Formats: sequence, C-alpha cells, structure tokens
Amino acid sequence: MIAVVLLCAGGPASAQERDVKFILDFISLGRHAPWYVALNKGYYKQEGLNVSILPSKGTADAIRSVATGTTEFGFIDVPSLVAAGSNAAAVKIVAANYQKPPYCVFSLDPGANIDSPKKLANIELGSSTASFVPKIWAAFMEMNGVDSKTLKIVNIDGSARVPMLAAHKIAAIDTFVMSEPAIRRAVTDAKPVCLFAGDFGLEIYANSIGVNETFLKENPDLVRKFVKASLRGWKDTFENPEEAARIQLQYVKALDPQIVVEEIGILRRVAISDDVKKHGLGYIAPERMKSTVDFINKNIDVAGDKVTADQIYVPGFLPQEPILP
Repeated sequence: MIAVVLLCAGGPASAQERDVKFILDFISLGRHAPWYVALNKGYYKQEGLNVSILPSKGTADAIRSVATGTTEFGFIDVPSLVAAGSNAAAVKIVAANYQKPPYCVFSLDPGANIDSPKKLANIELGSSTASFVPKIWAAFMEMNGVDSKTLKIVNIDGSARVPMLAAHKIAAIDTFVMSEPAIRRAVTDAKPVCLFAGDFGLEIYANSIGVNETFLKENPDLVRKFVKASLRGWKDTFENPEEAARIQLQYVKALDPQIVVEEIGILRRVAISDDVKKHGLGYIAPERMKSTVDFINKNIDVAGDKVTADQIYVPGFLPQEPILP
C-alpha cells in the first residue's frame, strides 16, 4: 500500500477559508498529480478553499463518500455513477476531466497483438465478471461489428493481471491505459500493445468532478472556485510534467517520479480532446453526456432506477474564461 501524506497546503484554514474534502477514485497514483499541483501552488487558497485530498478504496467508495456528504467533492467515474442508478442520485457532475474512457485491453507482441477490435474475437480476457467493464467491452465489440459472444472472460484479481500477462499465462488483460508504464517494466520479452477503446469509437465521458448535491445547492460559488482552481492544476501538470511529479512526491513519497511523468503523458490521451482544445479543460457537451448515460443504461445492469443525463449533470460551473490546455 502506498503511504499517502494528507496535506492541506499552508496548514489550518484561515477565518476566510472554507474547509472542503476531495476524494480520489483510488489510492494516489501518477494520474492524480494535477490535484496536488493545484494544492501545492495555492490555487485553492486563492479561491478561499482549504482542500484536503483523500485516497479511496475505489470508484464505489468515492461515489458513496460524495453521495453521503462525507466529502464534498470526488473524482467520480461517470459510467460507474450511472451504473449506481438512483442509489447515487445525490452526486452531481460539474466538469469532465476524462474526455475519453481510460479502458484498455493490453496484449503482447509477439502474442495476441490485439491492435484492432476484430482481434478481440475468441480471446480470453483477464478481467472480472463482478465488474461492468467486460460488458462495456462486449458493447464495444458489437459497435465495431465483432461478435461479443466469442469473448471469454477469465476472472483474475486486479493485482495479478499484469504478472499473468507478463508470464504469458493469459492472452490479454483489461486495465486502465495509465497502467502502460508498469506493464512495460514487467514485460521483458515482448512489446505491450494497448487497444484503447477511446480510439475506436467509444466516445463516453469518464472521471469527472462530482459534487454532493446539497453542498452544490448551498455553495454554488464555492463549487465554481473549486473547479477553476482544479483545472489550473491540470493545465500546469500538462505544461510541466516533471514539475508536477516533483510536487506530487512531496505528498505521496512512495511514487516513482519517472512513472508519474509517464502517466501524465498518457493522461493527455484521455483528458485533451478537440472539444477541450476549443472550449477548455473540463468541458462537457450536453449531447455527449446524454449519449454517455444512454450507453451505460443500455449495456449495464443498473442498480436502482435508471438516471438521465439531466439528473446527474449540472451545467454552469466551468470558468467563464476557459482554461485551455
């Protein structure tokens, strides 16, 4: 387990600052550097916020924390939020950080070398039937004209997937694209190949800034300030990944700075789209949010009642002057 030092830059909040908590979607990894950059550079304090960044046990934990008001803000995966249905109705999305989903099928060359959707046919995929992600891959196959019934899911614990792939005990694994640096280091006799769903038509939003509904209604200006400060951290991270890595290591000392830099480079693939280049970081197109929600509702078993895009997305919280990457 990575030791995480929880720091609120500058110590206790002044009388003018509002204490708020932000929960990640997992333990702190290189892909989370932008939040620490915003914290370290004082962007939150400039907006009157004293922010604590907290790790989580995973996406469900983050959603539950924001839904119950334990934390005001969270790094919330939109597909997971939709899959939670009405059970997570108290979480509202105000900015999209991942413009593309981070889903990737990794294989090896030489090996299965899955570099196109058609190569998913008849493949054994190391994943988890307890997760909804294999169902997304099945839908992805169908939208690319591949029979999803030929995909064989092999239950493999998340921590064992990379070692299994490196040992050639499984043809392919399902994991986030940001895992590529770790996979490259683990595989010594082949080249890792990533089939990135976002490059083959899966245009859905993923991790975003989620806010507790009551907090949002009572503190709309604070939410705008949090979003603005956060997006400034994202901009700086992409402009200077090495600096971002040095900053994050002040808070999460067990991370490898080179892996952090590499993860930031990969993060660009999911965070910077044509929409973002035009409209700024965090941008959400209402029609695309609707298609994201509709896609999940159609292909995933939803807990509770299904939600609509209008129920989870609240517009109007991005900076008036867009923060361009």
